[in-house]
Amino acid sequence: MKTETMKIRGFIRGQIVESDTGKVVSDTGLIENKVCNYGLQALQAFAAAAAGSNKPIYAVLATQTDAMNITQTAMSGTSNAFRSMTASGTTGSSATFNVSFAGSDGAISVGGAAIHTTNAQGGLWAGQVFTASSMATNQNFNLTYTLAFASA
Repeated sequence: MKTETMKIRGFIRGQIVESDTGKVVSDTGLIENKVCNYGLQALQAFAAAAAGSNKPIYAVLATQTDAMNITQTAMSGTSNAFRSMTASGTTGSSATFNVSFAGSDGAISVGGAAIHTTNAQGGLWAGQVFTASSMATNQNFNLTYTLAFASA
């Protein structure tokens, strides 16, 4: 019996931008992130059309500096409230979500980002840490998350 494998990869890109001009002052670049156990389990349930399947609809910023671990259920040092993500497009092999965090909510240090199924700790689908940057009250943090599927 022939078996096929599918690879699931997630990518994030974060940018701190000036609120009034949109000028980019910091950019993480495109970073592959860690899809955690909960995210893999949720994908299995979704593929099986299981009742109560959980999809990632919230994002949060964090100060975590330790590498992501597949068994994590939350990032440490979450910096602000969870925000709802907006699906910005799909292709045959990926889905992209966007969310913006307003600096007017308070200046923060950003060193990681994660996507969740709920607007509280737990339900961590995927996340990643990156070089920390400070976001001032006159700036925003724009996060793009892409979930890519490919046959291996």
